[in-house]
Amino acid sequence: MFPNLTVLQIALIALTTISCEVTRDKRGRRKNDEPDKSLWKKEYEEELTDAILSGRKQENYTRAAQGGPSTENDAVIEKLMESITSSEKYLKKVDSIEFRLNRLDIEVHEKTNAIIKLLNEITKTLRSDTCSQKMESALTTMKNDVSSIKFYVEKNPMQRSNAPTEGREYRLDSNLDSRLTFLETHLKTVQAGVESIVSIISEVKNRQYVRTSPVKADAPASADSMSIVSEFRKMLREQKGKKCECKTGRVDRSERYPTDCHEIQIQGFNVSGIYKIRPDDMEPFYVLCDLTTAGGGWTVFQNRFDGSQDFYKGWNDYQYGFGNLAGEFWLGLEKLNYLTNQKLYELRIEMETQHDQDAYAGYSVFTVGPEHEGYRISTLGTFYGTAGDSLSYHAGQKFSTYDMDNDEWKDGACATEHGGAWWYKECDKSNLNGKYSMTTEENRGQSIYWISFKGPNFPLTKTKMMIRPLPASKPIDYVDSTRGLGMSGGLVTHQKRVIGSSSHQMPYISRKSWGL
Repeated sequence: MFPNLTVLQIALIALTTISCEVTRDKRGRRKNDEPDKSLWKKEYEEELTDAILSGRKQENYTRAAQGGPSTENDAVIEKLMESITSSEKYLKKVDSIEFRLNRLDIEVHEKTNAIIKLLNEITKTLRSDTCSQKMESALTTMKNDVSSIKFYVEKNPMQRSNAPTEGREYRLDSNLDSRLTFLETHLKTVQAGVESIVSIISEVKNRQYVRTSPVKADAPASADSMSIVSEFRKMLREQKGKKCECKTGRVDRSERYPTDCHEIQIQGFNVSGIYKIRPDDMEPFYVLCDLTTAGGGWTVFQNRFDGSQDFYKGWNDYQYGFGNLAGEFWLGLEKLNYLTNQKLYELRIEMETQHDQDAYAGYSVFTVGPEHEGYRISTLGTFYGTAGDSLSYHAGQKFSTYDMDNDEWKDGACATEHGGAWWYKECDKSNLNGKYSMTTEENRGQSIYWISFKGPNFPLTKTKMMIRPLPASKPIDYVDSTRGLGMSGGLVTHQKRVIGSSSHQMPYISRKSWGL
């Protein structure tokens, strides 16, 4: 603190000394003789020494009041402050100019990109097949306009007042004048289009010429303009004579969509995600494709992992689907029916508990019936996997929701009792659309469970149901030779059940099992 005060006092004394010199010069005091100059220096050194000593002792030492020097000091300080203020304003102006230049640079860059994009679109349009058709149509319209004008002039001669006379301007009828103006504009547009097309054709020919004849480098780069136009007209006439063999309707567009995620994988995609498919006799829609699990190619129709989506829904929701493909969802029974009836599909169900214990259940064939059959599991193949078989019990059963009871329980509704929607029988061995629970006590008897994997006392926290088309060798060669195929070659219908060695024969869950 003391050194700062000392420095400030020294600065003030220096400013005072400068102002004193200016004042003495104004009063005409000259210090040319040596004795007066020595005396003045001695007095100045004494004053400076006294000021330094007084600063160290923290005394408020003040020189004798002098009207002239103090005023000069204030003026110098004011000028210094004004200089600092003007410098700050200048710096602010510089910053403002720099900001505006940056904005201008960004706007110029954006407009340049827009112009380049527009030019690319124009070039693409000119190079497309429809450009020739538009040009032919424009030429035909122009020809018709000229013919109509000629016919109009011949049929309706002008009045004598409008007839041209020597030394006067030739005046046309207003209607004819407007049509000629339109025709002139149209001709200019057509001419500009022809010139652009000619330039494009010339450029293409030059490139082709360079590729095919590199030896003849001294030959002319392009042919004559008239020959190019003649060739172009000849090509237009040939194209005009051809008939369109395109299919009508939306068939031509929709055929480009794959029928399932397996075809998407065949096309070369190997990243799981959301893709667009089109099953037979349906409009295209989006699905979640698992392209990595067990070889990939799986179309997912149920996915649960965090409880963010409520699965206690009615019949209409389960028929047409709900949820988000990027989160939890049910694809829909109607779509599942179309998917599983266009080919033979296998079913894979993955499940996981809250303690990260996972397992899976697979079935060699899986088919869902139509709406008038209640979307029943019409076909269910042989079981394989690590989670045990808890779905064969439901083979042949119709789908049930809380507002559509299709189960076989006479005394109640399984969907209401178990808080979900499933192919309930009387009632279930699995309930993958039940209420999401993290503990056994929460939603007791209504949680997500797979009886042959941990039982109903360990709710599942993650489930995924997905299908994939069978290869030509399946389902006969799909299972191990040691595994029995059961009845009907391993297929389960609503009349037959699988009797496989890996099937778990456990009693179904009913309201009595939970003491309800």
